Amino acid sequence: MNWKPIHARIHWVFHLPVLTQTLPPHQATNSFLIGVRNLVMVDAGQWDEPLLGALSEFLRAEPGRSLRRLFLTHWHPDHCVGAERIREETGCRIGVPAYEAEKGMGRRWDFTFRDGDRFPVEGRELEVIHTPGHSEGHCCFLLRDPGILFTGDHILGRGTSIIVPPDGDMVLYLQSLERLLSCPAEIICPGHGPLVWNAREKILEYIEHRLERERRVLEAVRSGRRSPEEIVAQVYTEVPSFFHGMAAYTVQAHLLKLEREGRVRRGPDGTGYEPAG
Repeated sequence: MNWKPIHARIHWVFHLPVLTQTLPPHQATNSFLIGVRNLVMVDAGQWDEPLLGALSEFLRAEPGRSLRRLFLTHWHPDHCVGAERIREETGCRIGVPAYEAEKGMGRRWDFTFRDGDRFPVEGRELEVIHTPGHSEGHCCFLLRDPGILFTGDHILGRGTSIIVPPDGDMVLYLQSLERLLSCPAEIICPGHGPLVWNAREKILEYIEHRLERERRVLEAVRSGRRSPEEIVAQVYTEVPSFFHGMAAYTVQAHLLKLEREGRVRRGPDGTGYEPAG
């Protein structure tokens, strides 16, 4: 339950994985604290009384230290379920993406933010980057100095993020990944899994992985597979079968992208897919 600096030379960004009901293989949602005295937090998993006590103890460790704002990357419960308890404990203000402010927490937030907004954090700025794809309003946060990117569910420390239509969109997801390539980021602080120490390499890996999955999905359709469930069995051969139900959502997202691009079309019965030409 101890907040630990992410690196010995970056003693003002702290990391705590919080056991949370989330999607396997992950069992925790990462929370991050930024600052020395006037702190902000990114994401709030399933905070219980011991964790709240540990947070209060951390804040009391330095005179005048307080939590001012809590930023939520998106509306999914495993990233916001603990937000109100943290606000009750610390008096912080909760911020959510303006694009999905009515989802998840309803109107139990204090402020909203949009792409390009910048919030001061003790001489630095936390910059909002709208990264739709995993969800419609998902946002990442960038500290340009020293190049830290907080990615929520857009980029994970291990594995890849699920894309569930219609809130999830594969076209937007890939566009958002491409956009992140232009960010001066070196370190990725993800919503789940370990920290990533080569941001650009990880982003490129994600893009290449998605495009390779897309190629294999299209290949499966051309070989006669019609439904997402049939395609999963051919494409996700390295994934245990008990994960195939989740993988089918991402296959559906790939199919919708391919349909939009005119490379596949709905079959005669309107349920499956077939090559467009």
